[in-house]
Amino acid sequence: MLEPAISLDFTIETVRCRLRRSAIEDLPAIFEATTSPGFHAGMDSEAPIQLEDLYEPLQENLLAWQEGKLYSFTIADRDSDNLLGRIGINRNKREGIWNLGFWTHPAYQGKGYMTESVIAIISFGFDRLDAVQIEASYVLWNKSSKRVLEKAGMRFVGYIPHAFCKRGRWIEANKMRIIKQEWLDLDRSSGLTR
Repeated sequence: MLEPAISLDFTIETVRCRLRRSAIEDLPAIFEATTSPGFHAGMDSEAPIQLEDLYEPLQENLLAWQEGKLYSFTIADRDSDNLLGRIGINRNKREGIWNLGFWTHPAYQGKGYMTESVIAIISFGFDRLDAVQIEASYVLWNKSSKRVLEKAGMRFVGYIPHAFCKRGRWIEANKMRIIKQEWLDLDRSSGLTR
């Protein structure tokens, strides 16, 4: 096994959030969020049937972290440690490109936690992972994800008519990205804080 590129106890702090490696203790809150009605509508996966369905993906995420392929974080409230959501950044097949994905627990949506976390992960990608470009996609109807990505400085780069197939139907998405130089050039007066 390769040595971890980033320590397993690595955390990222934002104003209100602590991003840390997901742990088995997070699974009940993850299960609660991911089994909420409509939660998986914009994802290529289905809701877990039982809590135990989350154990294997957690182990896969840990292995991917150790191999430097995917860094999947629990977003926790800095004060209470309540799970606010999840965010991950994974290595693309193309050199220097990383993909970003995230979700917010339904109880904490619309409060700006994800914008803080996306900004922190983009910074992590460029500063620690030597990314040259970070990409993310959102299903067309998910305007909240679009706004989060725009607030973090990402811009639209393309329409994906067949992003993934779910229940026999193709789901459309838009792709957004930010390149390292754009990130470095962002004006701090725009409200973006790193």
